[in-house]
Amino acid sequence: MLQSFRVIINSFVGKVFFSILLLTFALLGVGYGFRDLLLGATSDHDAATVGDATISLNDLDRQYRRQMSNIQRQAGAGFNPTTQQKQELVRATLDNEVTDALFAQQADKDGFRVGDSLVRKVIESEPSFAGADKRFDPAHFRMLLENQGLTESSFVPLIRSSLSRQLVVNPIASSAVVPKTLVEDIYRYRNEQRVADTVTIPDSAATNVPAPTDADVDTYYKAHAVQFTAPEYRTFTVLSLTPDLFVAEIKPTDDELHAVYDQHKAEYIAPEKRKITQLVLSDKASADAVAKAIQPGKTLADAAKTAGGGKVQPITLDFLAEDEYPEALRAPVFAAAKDAIVGPVQTPLGWHVIHIDDVQAGHDVPFDQVKNILIDQVKHDSAVDKLSEQIDKLGDKLVGGTPMETIASGLNATPIKIASVNAKGEPGVPDSAKSDPTKPAPAKPKPDWTTSAFQLQQGETSAFQDDKEGGYYAVRLDGITPPSLRPLAEVRVEIVTDWTKEQQAAQIVKRAQDLAAKARAGTPLSQIASEAGLTVETTAPVMREPVAGGDTATPALTEALFQLNKVGDIVTVDGDNGQIIARLKEIRPADPAAAGSKLIPIEKELSKAMQADSLEQYRAGLRESTKVKINPRAVETVAGQ
Repeated sequence: MLQSFRVIINSFVGKVFFSILLLTFALLGVGYGFRDLLLGATSDHDAATVGDATISLNDLDRQYRRQMSNIQRQAGAGFNPTTQQKQELVRATLDNEVTDALFAQQADKDGFRVGDSLVRKVIESEPSFAGADKRFDPAHFRMLLENQGLTESSFVPLIRSSLSRQLVVNPIASSAVVPKTLVEDIYRYRNEQRVADTVTIPDSAATNVPAPTDADVDTYYKAHAVQFTAPEYRTFTVLSLTPDLFVAEIKPTDDELHAVYDQHKAEYIAPEKRKITQLVLSDKASADAVAKAIQPGKTLADAAKTAGGGKVQPITLDFLAEDEYPEALRAPVFAAAKDAIVGPVQTPLGWHVIHIDDVQAGHDVPFDQVKNILIDQVKHDSAVDKLSEQIDKLGDKLVGGTPMETIASGLNATPIKIASVNAKGEPGVPDSAKSDPTKPAPAKPKPDWTTSAFQLQQGETSAFQDDKEGGYYAVRLDGITPPSLRPLAEVRVEIVTDWTKEQQAAQIVKRAQDLAAKARAGTPLSQIASEAGLTVETTAPVMREPVAGGDTATPALTEALFQLNKVGDIVTVDGDNGQIIARLKEIRPADPAAAGSKLIPIEKELSKAMQADSLEQYRAGLRESTKVKINPRAVETVAGQ
């Protein structure tokens, strides 16, 4: 769950410099990395000092609680953050508060001031504050602020300071200008194409490879000992606690169910649906003709016969919600009345002429109809809460030495025994077990369980860990089987096979090198191929980076071709099942003058990179010139430790 929590955090603080943070307020995602900030002494009542500015613990706590409130609304009522998650959010909040202070001070030093008219214009143009008529709605504006724990008097200064900071930052970013020649050079490099004639010598063409002697087998066995070493295997026990352990004992009352129903009533609305008949024509002229041919009392099929000879047949779409229609059809179809004619409307499928056959109004889904769903939801959410409430105490018992089986018994849970597995979770089953179909298959561990088991010492038990699915698990390491070299007799067949393939490949490499030398000396590749009983193939044009869906050479061959200097150069490379001799046949330069709009993505990419680099250098300069001190206890204090 920690990773999920970080994703939620980033959705609030991971913003860039060029937008005003209207609902998350002053959290700029430009952080230096919390650990990069200088640690130093501050007042016990301060979280940090940035130059002359002070970030008090109260300020940090207020911002942290605002973010936590946002996250809990997004994650749902069942979200109960762990200590580590709380600290993660405090660090992110403090990091952004420090960054905010750095840029605020610089804006003040540079003399930037933002007038009331600009602040008002920014607020009134923000879509989030618009009402149903798409215009600024003061009541809606104040309601959103109240939901965020703010008032208009506290919000306006945030916007003013945010705008002033943008006046500092934006010129730095916009000063990065990408030279046209650089864009063109990148285009030439990426889009140059090369073509080659190739001859492939398969490994199967190797001849007279003798069987390995005992000495050969022994030498190969010793040289490739790692290959024939069985990995470390571990056996462990897992206590997996899920909310399902508590579901049966939770009996929600009707009052509780009605409360949840009322709270989420917007989710229990059946959307309006519409049934239509449509004709889809290939061009607008035909669609216009059909639309004009529609007469009262006549069907679309009649109009199609009149205007188009009946070549296009009507298609009926039964009752569908708005979001189930193609995007271009949604607005016109749902704005029309029953029996109306809509269109022509263009979609990727063609031009649509539509008859609205029937309208099924949206309606609230009654409580009784969703009661069973509500029961399951309340049971699950309550079970998650109950498990979260108990997990710290259970963890203390586990760490304090209470056997896993004892804890499991008190919860009516069963520890899961994991038979011998390696670090990838692959079982190490003895041969006797493999041949006994009557034995049940061993429990398969989840990847996180295995990872935890391979971090423990013999007999050690981990603390409870979040399984990211609403539950928790703990692992006890029961046994370790160290890595061991498999006996020679057991792997002899593998050795013989691998040794033989190695000898065949070496023979083919030597043969390819000899033939490539002849080609470099002037013998045509076609003659070399004919004498060897092989064929010459010409590659499709390839670029340094493969094009999706394109017919390209292997990555190794492509890389080798672009290392050649001129047409006619020869190279040998490993193929999938042999050696490839390639002769560079053609170099096709890319022409930026003919690229047109294809240069735009490159220019944007380079511009973004240069802006980021300029901003990073600017931030580094501010950090060097501004004294930043962090209270080492700030995170633990605000997180409630």
